Amino acid sequence: MALSQQVILGLLLLACSLCITYLFVVAIRFWQPRLREWLKESTEQSLADFLIYMPASQFWTRFAIALAPLVVVLGVVVSLTSALLVAGAGLISTYFIKNALLARRLNQVNRQLPDGLDLLVTAVSAGLSFQAALEQTAPQLPWPLRQEWSLMVRLTKTGEGIYPALANFYQRINSEPVLQFLLTVHLGLQHGAQQVHVLQRLTQSLRQQHYAVERVKSLSAQARMQGKVMLMLPVGLFAVLHKLHPENTQTLLETSVGNLLIGACVGLMVCGHILIRKVLGMAYAD
Repeated sequence: MALSQQVILGLLLLACSLCITYLFVVAIRFWQPRLREWLKESTEQSLADFLIYMPASQFWTRFAIALAPLVVVLGVVVSLTSALLVAGAGLISTYFIKNALLARRLNQVNRQLPDGLDLLVTAVSAGLSFQAALEQTAPQLPWPLRQEWSLMVRLTKTGEGIYPALANFYQRINSEPVLQFLLTVHLGLQHGAQQVHVLQRLTQSLRQQHYAVERVKSLSAQARMQGKVMLMLPVGLFAVLHKLHPENTQTLLETSVGNLLIGACVGLMVCGHILIRKVLGMAYAD
């Protein structure tokens, strides 16, 4: 009798454990998309506050303060040369990473701008003023354009006016589509033109420009891949030869003339890659 009670108690505990596990899995699946969206929005907001709205002097001051302890420790423990190399590499890599993130954000805003203008045209056609239409369409836009739209709305509510808000938008997103949007709205509000019709034409023009850029990317895909392969192929061949036959690369690595030749080769490779990027132009846009 006692054995049967223990079996029943064990089965009940097992059933409770399975139910709790099932509920935990269901809760994770239910909250995972919401948590992912919240994390994405909070990360984009943090990056925007850190990389865009923070003054450049404050950004580099904070970065130098964060990097200083590591440089001091390396200078004391390893060598002064290593500390200087780490400091230089940190500054250069941070500069390029910051520019890459800003370029990615600018490209996203340019891609999302035609859809935002469509919503704006619909709201203005329904009888709303431009500022009211801007406020109504902001929550419906994807990030990061929603953030820029919301910031313009915030500036208009604090008494800045629509023109300074648009100028501030162009100052942050310095691109040709945003400039066209700024001039179109400015002329429409100033001279009383048919703003809805002009914005519709602008939206169509921006979509055609985006289609042209994507077509250039498609047609130049082989050339872009060839440029990347030609940039990395010598590095890969040198690494393989150094691994298989180290004696063949000792002259380049252990002599001053060889080091100069390596430096010249790297410089020529970088120059060639830059020339390919210049020739292809917008095909290298993300």
